[in-house]
Amino acid sequence: MELSIGKAWEETGAFLAREARLVAPVALALFALPSIVLNWAYPAGETGAAGGGAMLALLALFIAIVIGQMTVALLAIGWRGSIGQAIGKVTRRLPAFLGAALITFGPVMLLLLIVLAMLLAGAGIKDPATLTPEALAKIPGVGWAMFAMLLVLLFLSVRLFPLSAVVANETAGPIGLIKRSWALTKGHFGRLLAVLLLLLVAALVLSSAVAIVVGSIVTLVLGEPRPFNLAALLIALGGGIVGALISSVYSAMIGRIYVQLSGDGAI
Repeated sequence: MELSIGKAWEETGAFLAREARLVAPVALALFALPSIVLNWAYPAGETGAAGGGAMLALLALFIAIVIGQMTVALLAIGWRGSIGQAIGKVTRRLPAFLGAALITFGPVMLLLLIVLAMLLAGAGIKDPATLTPEALAKIPGVGWAMFAMLLVLLFLSVRLFPLSAVVANETAGPIGLIKRSWALTKGHFGRLLAVLLLLLVAALVLSSAVAIVVGSIVTLVLGEPRPFNLAALLIALGGGIVGALISSVYSAMIGRIYVQLSGDGAI
C-alpha cells in the first residue's frame, strides 16, 4: 500500500481536534497521571537508586502507557464503541503486545548485557554497580556496543512501528503480530524512520524545554524538589501534561498510518 505521511499527519490533527473529548480522559488517566505520581514520588530521576518499589512503579507506568497508546491508536483507527470498551479490549490484548515486544527486543537486550559483562570483565571490573556512566563510557568497546544496540533497536522500532495499532485492532498472537507489522512496514522503512526520528526529536526538545523552564521557575520560587513536596508536584505536573500531549499525538499518528498500510478506510 502507498503511504503518505502528510495525509497521516493531517488526519491525526483532524482526529485529535474532533475527538478531544474522548482522547483527553485517556491521555490524562493513562499518560499523565501515572507519570505525575511517579515523578512526584521520585523527582530528578531518582528511580534508579530507589530500589524495588521504584522499579515496580516504572513497570506500572510502562503498562499504563502501553494501554493508553493502544487505546488512542484504536480510537484513531475508527473505534465506534465506548472508551471503557476500548480500554477493556486493549487490556485483554496486553499479553500479546508484551509477548511480541519481549520476543523482538529481549534477545537484543540480553546480547547487550552479555557483551557489557565481557567488556567489564576484560577491564577487570567485578562490581558494575560501582560504575558511573562517565566511567563506563571510558571502557574500550562500550561506546561501540551501545551504538550498535541503538541502531538495532531503531531498526526494530521502525519495522514494528504500527505494532500497538495491530495489537489493538487484530487478533493474532505475538508471532503473528510481529509478522504482520513486518509485512505492513515492508517498503516504507525510510519514511517511517523519518517519522519516528522526527517525533523523537520533537518530544525530546519539547520535554527538555518544559523541564528546564518549569524546573527553573519552580526551584527558584519553592526550592529544590523533594519527594512529595510542592516543588516536585508542580514539576511533575508540567512534565506529565506535556508527555501526555506528545504520547497522544504519537499514538494517533500510529493509528492513522496503520489505516493506510492495512488498506482500512476507517476514519
